[in-house]
Amino acid sequence: MNYFQKAIHLLVVTTLLSTSCKEKETENTSEAKDQSSQPANTSETNDQPSKPTNTLANYDPQGSIESAPLSASQDQTKTDDKLFTRLAPAKTGVNFINPILKNNPRAYLYASAMGCGGISVGDINGDGRPDLFFTGGPVPNQLLIQTESLRFKDFTQQAGLAGNKSWGTGSSIIDIDKDGDLDIYVCNYDAANELFINDGSGKFIESAKTHGLDFISAGHTPAFSDYDMDGDLDLYLMTNFFYDPRGKTPPNERIVGRDRTGKIFVFPKYKKFYGITSINGDIVNHDTVGQSDRLLRNNGNGTFTEQTKEGNLVGKGNSAIWWDPDADGRPDLFVANDFRDPDFYLKNQESGTFKNVIKTSIPHTAWFSMGTDSNDLDGDGRPDLIVADMSGTTHYKQKIGMGAMSASAEFLATAFPRQYMRNAVFLSTGTDRLREAAHMTGLANSDWTWTVRLSDFDNDGKVDVFFTNGMAVNLNRADSPELSKVLPGETEWDKHQRAKTGPLKEQNLAFKNLGNLKFKDTSKDWGLDHVGMSYAATAADLDRDGDLEIIVANLDEEVSIYKNNSNSAHKVLVKLVGTLSNSQGIGSTVKVSTIKQKQSRFITLTRGYMASGEAVAHFGIDSEEQLTELSVQWPSGHVQSFNDLPADHIYTITEPTKSPSSEPKIENQKLFTPLKSSLAGIKHKETLYDDYAVQPLLPQKNSQLGPGMAWGDIDNDGDDDFYFSGAKGNPGKLIRNDGSGKFASLTGGAIGADSGAEDMGSLFFDSDSDGDLDLYVVSGGVECKKGDPILQDRLYINNGKGVFGRSKDGTLPKMLDSGGTVTCADFDSDGDLDLFVGGRVVPGEYPTSPRSYLLENNDGKFTDVTEKVAPTLSQKGMVTSAIWTDTNNDQRPDLIVTYQWAPIGVFMNVDGSKLDDNTTTSGVGELWGWWNGISAGDIDNDGDIDYAVSNFGSNTKYHPKDKKPIRLFYGDFDGTGQSTIVEAKYENNVLLPVRGRSCSSHAMPFLLDKFNTFDSFARASLQEIYTPKKLDDSKIYKATELRSGILMNDGKGKFEFLPLPRIAQIAPGFGIELFDYNGDRNLDIYMVQNFFGPEPETGHMAGGLSQLLMGDGKGNFEPISPKDSGLVVFEDTKSLTRKDLDGDGWPDLVVGVNNGNLKVFKNNSPKTKRSILVNLTGKKGNPNGIGSKITAHFSDGSTRIKELHAGSSYLSQNPSSIDITYSKEISLKSISVIWPDNGKSTHEIPKPEQVTINIKQP
Repeated sequence: MNYFQKAIHLLVVTTLLSTSCKEKETENTSEAKDQSSQPANTSETNDQPSKPTNTLANYDPQGSIESAPLSASQDQTKTDDKLFTRLAPAKTGVNFINPILKNNPRAYLYASAMGCGGISVGDINGDGRPDLFFTGGPVPNQLLIQTESLRFKDFTQQAGLAGNKSWGTGSSIIDIDKDGDLDIYVCNYDAANELFINDGSGKFIESAKTHGLDFISAGHTPAFSDYDMDGDLDLYLMTNFFYDPRGKTPPNERIVGRDRTGKIFVFPKYKKFYGITSINGDIVNHDTVGQSDRLLRNNGNGTFTEQTKEGNLVGKGNSAIWWDPDADGRPDLFVANDFRDPDFYLKNQESGTFKNVIKTSIPHTAWFSMGTDSNDLDGDGRPDLIVADMSGTTHYKQKIGMGAMSASAEFLATAFPRQYMRNAVFLSTGTDRLREAAHMTGLANSDWTWTVRLSDFDNDGKVDVFFTNGMAVNLNRADSPELSKVLPGETEWDKHQRAKTGPLKEQNLAFKNLGNLKFKDTSKDWGLDHVGMSYAATAADLDRDGDLEIIVANLDEEVSIYKNNSNSAHKVLVKLVGTLSNSQGIGSTVKVSTIKQKQSRFITLTRGYMASGEAVAHFGIDSEEQLTELSVQWPSGHVQSFNDLPADHIYTITEPTKSPSSEPKIENQKLFTPLKSSLAGIKHKETLYDDYAVQPLLPQKNSQLGPGMAWGDIDNDGDDDFYFSGAKGNPGKLIRNDGSGKFASLTGGAIGADSGAEDMGSLFFDSDSDGDLDLYVVSGGVECKKGDPILQDRLYINNGKGVFGRSKDGTLPKMLDSGGTVTCADFDSDGDLDLFVGGRVVPGEYPTSPRSYLLENNDGKFTDVTEKVAPTLSQKGMVTSAIWTDTNNDQRPDLIVTYQWAPIGVFMNVDGSKLDDNTTTSGVGELWGWWNGISAGDIDNDGDIDYAVSNFGSNTKYHPKDKKPIRLFYGDFDGTGQSTIVEAKYENNVLLPVRGRSCSSHAMPFLLDKFNTFDSFARASLQEIYTPKKLDDSKIYKATELRSGILMNDGKGKFEFLPLPRIAQIAPGFGIELFDYNGDRNLDIYMVQNFFGPEPETGHMAGGLSQLLMGDGKGNFEPISPKDSGLVVFEDTKSLTRKDLDGDGWPDLVVGVNNGNLKVFKNNSPKTKRSILVNLTGKKGNPNGIGSKITAHFSDGSTRIKELHAGSSYLSQNPSSIDITYSKEISLKSISVIWPDNGKSTHEIPKPEQVTINIKQP
C-alpha cells in the first residue's frame, strides 16, 4: 500500500523523489495539508487578481511531489450526449471578438496570416485556475481571469494590459524572470512587441525594451523554451512578412532596378515588402519575402541576446513549436513556413547551436504550412508532429482549389524536400529520420486549416486531433474573372471586396484516435463541427476536473469555449515547478504508466497556430484507477520517479535544487548496422526521362523502376560475385568478389557495350550446361518506342573464368518487349534450367499488358513455349516480380507472378508439360493490386511454402475497397484515335476523376470547352465528363487491395491473404525477404520501401524507412522500430538481397536504390544463436541445385523446410545458398534434400560450430 492510500481524507502530501542516480527515498517530515474540505479549484472571488502563492524559495533539495484531487465535474451546461458543449458567452463572461472592420486602415491584413489574433492560457494570479489572454487585431487585447469555475472577468485595464493599440498577433504566458509568477509577451504587426512583467500583485509593467525584446517586425508567434539548458527561457521569435498597404504598384512604377554596375536592387520604398526571387538574363522576378526569424538567448538576467545570423531564418512563418523527437533532452524546433518557403527543422546541437536538418530528416513537407502541433499519436512514447495545410476534404473542394497547376509544375518536381498541398503527419522513430503517414491516418486533408491541436480529448489514453478552419476571404475561387486581375493600388483584401467573394466559412474538424494510426471523424458527435472562420485554438483543463476544454478564436464572432463532458474515464494532471530548470518545467518530459499502457508528454507552450497553452501535462487513462509509475525528466538532467499513484488527481512535482549526477548513456546494439564494404560505394545513376511528354496523365513514371541485382559465383572460386543493373546510358556493373570481403568492378566488355539498354532484372544461371554461370539481363524501361530493338533481352555467356560475351544470334527468341523480372527453374524436369521473363510495360501505352515469356531451354537455345504451355501467362498483365516455387507439395516448381493492376497469378505445374492458371481457384483471384515483390518460405512452420508479397501500402491518396475500387480507364476519349489514361475514384458512391481540369485538359483539350470553369468540372461525375459509352469502350483496370501481406498456404496451393501490420503499410514496398535474422527458427520479414515515381501532383510516396518484422512462427509479425533494427533506408529503394558478407554465416542485407548508392547492412547476430549456410552442388545443367527443397532436422525433433530459388523479391537474385538458424540448446542434427529431379539424400552435421556446409547431389 502506498502512502496516499493511508489517508482517510484526500490529502496534499509531499514525498521525496526517486532520481535517476538512485537517491534513497525518505519521507518528508513536513506535515501534509488536508484538502478534503474543499475542491482543488475553489477560492474567493476578488475584484483584483490575487498575489501568487508559489515562490521559488525554500524548496527541498531532494525535490517533492504534492497531490490534490481533481474537481468534481460540473454537468449543468450539458444538453445532449456530445463530448463537448459550447458555452454561451453570457455564462462564461467571455465575449471577446476579433471583428472584421472593413474601414480599418489595416483591413488588408484580413487576407493574410495576421487576420485574427491569438490565445494564451496560464494561471496569472496563482489561484490554481487557468486564465485567458486574447490578442486583438483591430481591437485591444484582453485578459480574462477565471474567478470561479468557467466564469471569467475582464481585468485588462486593472492589470495594465491594454497595450499600445497595435495589431496584436501571437502571445505567450511565461515566467520570463523566474520569479514564480507568469508574465505575458505579445507580438505585434509592424509595431514594437510588448513584454508585460507581472509584479506579483496582479499588475503588469511593460518592459520589452528593458529586456531587449521590443522588436518591430512582421511579428507572428513567440515560442519560448530553454534551448541551452541553463535554467532560463530563451525565445524563438517567428515572423511572417510585411504586406504592402499601397497594394499593386502602378504600371509605370518599378520595384527593382539596376545600378551602374549592373547590380540588381529593390528600390528603398519597396525593400520592406519585396525581394528578388530569381534572375534569368534580363528577366528579374520579385515577390513578397518573409522576414528573418530571431533566435534569442536569455542572458540569465532577463535580457536577451540575438543568436541569429542575418538572413539565416527567412521565411513566411505561420507556426513554430519546440519538441524533442529524438529524446536527447535538448528541445528541437520546427517552423512551418507558408507558400514556397521551406519549413525549418532546427536540430539542437549539444553546443547550444542549431542545424537545419529539414533536407536530411523528412521525406517532404506541407506546401502552405499552417499550424503545427506535437504529441504521441502512435503510442510509442515519442512525440510526433502534424503540420497543417489547406487541402480540401471533398473532391469538389480539392478540384476547385487546385486551379491551373502548370504554373507550379517545376516547383513540385524540384523542391527539396518536396512540398505537397496536404497535411503532413510526421512520426518520430528515435532516429534522425521521421516517417510520414498523413494519407494512412486519414488526416491528410482538413480544408483551410489554421490550428491543429493534438490532445486526448476523451481521456481514453490516445491522442486525438482537432482542426480549426475558415478564412476571411474565399481565395479558392479559381474561376472568378474579378480575381484574375488586381487593379493598381489594390491589396488582396481590396480585390476580394471588389469581387464580393465573401468569407470562406468552413467546418472545424475533430478526429478520435482509434489506435494503430486509425482516426475517425467525430466532429459532429463531439459537438465540434462549428462552421465559421476559426483561427487560433488551444486546449486546457479550465475547470480542473481532469478533462480538456477547447478555446477557439473566431474571426468576426465571439471566442468559443467548449466544455468537455468526459466524466466516465479517469485522468491525471501533472504540474511542474522547476528550480534548477525554468520554473514552469518547459522542456521537461513527463511519462506515466498504467497496467495497460504507457504515455509521454513533452512540456511545450506554443502549439497550433498563434496559441500558447499552460505548462500542465494531461493524461487520460480510461478505466484504470492508478498510475504504476510517474516520472519526470527535467532540462537540468534530473529524473524523478514515483510509483503507485491514484488517478483523478493533480500532481505538482518540484525539481530538486541540488545538482544532478550524470550517468553514462548506454546505447543498445542495433540488430543491423551499416557495413563498411566496397559495395556501399557502388551507385546506380538514373538517366532522367520525361515520361509525361508521351503520356501526360500517367499516374507514375515507368522510367525509374530499377535497379536490380543478382549474386552468383562466376569464377568458381567459392564466393559469390555480383551484378548490379544499370540505367539507360549507364551500363550494368559486373563486380568480382575476391573472397576477403573486397569487391572490384569488371568494366567494359560485352556488358559495357550495351549501355544503351535499360537493365531491369538479372539472373546468374547455367544456360548451356557447361558448369559455369552465365548472365541473363532483361531490357526494359520506356525511353524508346514500342518494339525498339534496344528492348531485346541479353544473354552473356561465361567462358569459365568469369569473362562474358554476348550469346550467339538465335540463342534467345526475338523479344522486343519492355521487360522486368526474370527467374529460372527446371519446370519440365529435363535437367536444365528454363526461364520466365515478365513483361513490365508497353512504352507509350501504359497500362496495356506487355508480352511475357516462358522460355524452354533446349541445349542452351531458348524457345518461347508460352502459348503452348501457359497461354494465359502471355499477356495477363504488367509483371513486377515472379518466383518458381512448389505451392502444392508435389515436388514440381509452380510459378507465382505479381502484377500491377491485377491479382497475383498462380500457375500450377502439371507434369512438367503445362502451367495451369489457378489464380481464381487459389484464393488470390480477387486481390487486385499494385503488387511489387514476392518472397517464399514456411512462415507458420507447417511444412509447406508460404509467401510474403509487397504492395503499395495504405499511405497514398488511393483508398480502394472491394466494392469501391480504384479504376483506370484507357481509351480514346477525345476522338483523336489516341488512347488516354483516366484515373477514377469513388466518393459517396459516385465515380469521379482523380485528376483535375488543368492536367486533364492539357491531355484532352476538348475538356476546356465542355467545362469552361473549374467549378463545373469539379461538380461533374466521371460519366458526365467522358460519357458512359466512351468509358465502356475503353479498357478498364481496377485495384481493390494495396496492402502488403502474406499468403498463407494450406499445403494444397490455396491461400489466405493476411495484411502485414499497419506500420508496414506506410509506403510502397518493393524488395521483400523472408529470412530468420535472430536465430529463433521463425521466419522474419524485411521489406524496403518508397517510390519516387508518382506524377508530381501526387508526389513521392516516401513515408517509410523500410521495415523489419519479427515472425512468431504462427503467421504473426511484430514490427521492429528503425531505432532498434538499425535499418533506416529513406531513399527510392527497389531491389533487396541477403548475403553473408563477413563470413559469420548470418545473412547480411544489400539494398538497391534508384539513383543512389547501394545500402549494405551487417547482421549483428545474437551470441546465443547460430546460422549455417548450406551450399548445394547439383548435376549438369543445374549446378547449384535450383529448385531443391531442404529440410533441417533439430535435436528437439522439430524440422524446418527451405526452398532454393533463383530470382525472387523485386528484380533480385539471392546467392544460391540456404541459411539455417538454431540455438546452442536446440542443435542442428541433419539435413535432408529433395533434389530437382526428385532424388533424395540425407546428411549429418558433423561440426555444429561450422559456418558452411557443402552438399553434393548423389
